[in-house]
Order: sequence, then C-alpha cells, then structure tokens
Amino acid sequence: MLQSHNNQKRDFLHYLIKKTTPFIILGVVYYIWLRMTHIYIPCVFRAITGYKCPGCGTTTLCVNILQFRFSEAFHANPFIFTTIPFILFEIVYNVYLSYTEKRMPLWNQVLLGVYCFAILIFDIIRNVM
Repeated sequence: MLQSHNNQKRDFLHYLIKKTTPFIILGVVYYIWLRMTHIYIPCVFRAITGYKCPGCGTTTLCVNILQFRFSEAFHANPFIFTTIPFILFEIVYNVYLSYTEKRMPLWNQVLLGVYCFAILIFDIIRNVM
C-alpha cells in the first residue's frame, strides 16, 4: 500500500514537471532576453488606454524576485506579489485535477471568481490613486 502511494506521488510529480517545464523554460528564455536587451513586452492595454491593467508590473515583479529585490518586486505589482502563494497553489491544484481527470469543484470556481474580482478592484484603486 505504501509503495503504491509513493508511486502515485512520484507519477504526479513527474506529470507536474512535464506540464510546467515548457513555461519555466519560456520564462528563463524571456529573462535572459530581458537581461541582454532590456526590451520588455509592452502592455497593450496601457498603450491604448494609459491605465495600468491588472497584470502591469508582473514582468518587473518577476525580474526583481529573481534578483532578490523583494521591495521593488512588491512595488511593481503589490496584489500579484502578495498572492503568489495562491497563484502557485492554483497552478499545482489545476495540474492535479488534470492528472486525476477530475473537474474543478464549485468551491474553487468561486474562489477564482473572488480572486478575479479582487484583482479588478485592486486595479481600479491603483489607477485612481
């Protein structure tokens, strides 16, 4: 029984790595690109409206985290910075749901809806202030 449980954990970990590795590689390539060229992907929403979108500052946040400049990372996008644990949980949980071929439960759908509402409120407040 214990061996079966360990195999399931190892299989899930392998599945998690398989599903997330392409995004990690893409992130590393983008980070190297930024460090070499200092050319960031511009925010289309901000270019058109002049206002910050909910994700504005996320690239700067990630670069600052990788350079251990947490204060600057926080100031780039305080909402995303403080909810990183939630975002990571959702990534792992959704990979788990995919691995087990289960549907997302209602409580998680509601939680994601609340998160989206909260990030929109944050965005409105930071554009007004």
